Amino acid sequence: MTGRGRKAVMPPKGYRRPSRLDETGLVFRPVDQYGLELGVYDFTGCPGPEEFRRELVAAYAARGQRTWNSYTSYGTHAKALKGFMTWASELDPPLESIAQLTPGLWKQWRLHSTKWRTMTIVLDESPALSAETRAAVKTRVRKPKPKTKQGYSRTELRAIRTAAAKTVRTARLRIAENTALLERWRAGEVVAGTEDDRWGSLLDHIARTGDVPRYPCRQLRPEVKTLTRDSGGFADAVTRLFPSEPEMGAAVILMVCHEAWNLSVVQKMQVPTHWPNADGDEAEPAIHHVETDKPRRRRRRHNTNNLVNVGPDSAGGAMQQVLEITAHARRTAELIGEDSTSLFLGRRQLSTPEEGLFCNGSSVEWAVRGWVRLTQSEDAGFPAGVAVGPVRHAVQVIHGGPRNNTPRVHRDDYLMRDARVREDAADVVADGLADAVARARADLRIQVVSQATGCDEHDADQVAKETGIDLETAADVVSGRLDTAVAACTDFEHSPFTPSGPCAVSFLLCFACPNALATGRHLPRILYLFEALEALRSAVPAPVWNADWADHHARVMDLRERHTAEAGRPALLAQLADRDKELVDRMLERRLDS
Repeated sequence: MTGRGRKAVMPPKGYRRPSRLDETGLVFRPVDQYGLELGVYDFTGCPGPEEFRRELVAAYAARGQRTWNSYTSYGTHAKALKGFMTWASELDPPLESIAQLTPGLWKQWRLHSTKWRTMTIVLDESPALSAETRAAVKTRVRKPKPKTKQGYSRTELRAIRTAAAKTVRTARLRIAENTALLERWRAGEVVAGTEDDRWGSLLDHIARTGDVPRYPCRQLRPEVKTLTRDSGGFADAVTRLFPSEPEMGAAVILMVCHEAWNLSVVQKMQVPTHWPNADGDEAEPAIHHVETDKPRRRRRRHNTNNLVNVGPDSAGGAMQQVLEITAHARRTAELIGEDSTSLFLGRRQLSTPEEGLFCNGSSVEWAVRGWVRLTQSEDAGFPAGVAVGPVRHAVQVIHGGPRNNTPRVHRDDYLMRDARVREDAADVVADGLADAVARARADLRIQVVSQATGCDEHDADQVAKETGIDLETAADVVSGRLDTAVAACTDFEHSPFTPSGPCAVSFLLCFACPNALATGRHLPRILYLFEALEALRSAVPAPVWNADWADHHARVMDLRERHTAEAGRPALLAQLADRDKELVDRMLERRLDS
């Protein structure tokens, strides 16, 4: 669709995307959905027969062009493919084509490599794979039980966030101070010959070139050495306007602490270009509209986050600080031909203009490691193992809710694998069960006389004595003349659930009614009702169960536990007639409702 709303011209019939393989069939140059290159993967130097390698690379390329859309995916599978080629070349005799791969050899590969699953989708793409081997390759193998993660505590996460915020704030103040000096120098407001004049001149050169004045051999000029000798040398000079790599690592961790972005999202994150509140020209927009790209989510890979700036401790405030410390780096990078829209942009320490003076999102992992080493050297109590992944895990677990993933992934991969959550869950479950039992017992208002079975002439006297009802009503209860689907009702005309007339609610509410009475004759029917509810529980969705059945189940279970023994339950169930089972089933199907 064009900008004017006209449909784009469709490619001719039978069009196929041009192959990204070179003429040897061993070098692959993939591109993403936008046409941007995702690296060069050369398998020329790998061991093994050339035709065998061509077949594997062709399958790798076909799979990649069909499903992969990131540098990480191609790199991971390329590494596995090279390992497979090496293993196949060391067999005796070595494999010469994919057709020679047998189910037995595939099992050997599985035992040989811990990353064998990566090769399954590549081999499945090859038409040369035999049917038997394809079946073996595609056979589902149960994954090992995932290891439990020991996530950071709330206190540790707060310490990480505080340290990252401190580093970013220090960089922001330093860059702002030197930017003000540069602007005054350019405006001619600095006295000539002073220290500020010399620094203003050096900062102007850095802002235009990204580097300090040097000789062609890369040696620093004398005036630079003299000026920076007492202030930290070259590294201090170039970071007066640009953030260092460790500071960019701190900025990454700070944003992850706020938004729980994972590494692949951070690496590709771009500068916000749209402000929903239409104040993009202001110094500090109230809302930053951030686009995220997570290829693993396939069709849902693209998402947006609106970060509200309500102060430096908010997500929008942290984003504003990151934008401020990278503003000069972005302008200078554009001047020297290294323009980038990457959000995380910092000055490399040991690099040349030919190699690139600025690092972007692709190197944030190394930047984070550098910041962690620096912070640990200054603070021995700083939490160990700080990286994007563990911090994201802690944020998602502690602050709750899925972040760029589904509720199922949030539950299975984050909550269920976190050691602290599992420990706390035992207490929560125990408290919940205790609360449910207490609530059920408070709601269980049915009277029970389990010794009255209807077979003894004194049963009516016992029921009347224990429940306080008159002898005539007790006799009707014992004889079954007042039976309902689950028990007996001593006052059908005056229900607490239907004050204006006869009872008109479900028979399941008999267990919460003071007019209901159960004798030993009713216990088999109640036990069968409990088993039917248990079966129903596994057949209905959890929300439906909680809304419609959970309270009834809790009351029936409490009566069962208090008035029957486990050893005697089979005998009681054996007494149940088929008509009683049918009556309970009809009740649960709501065919007895009035």
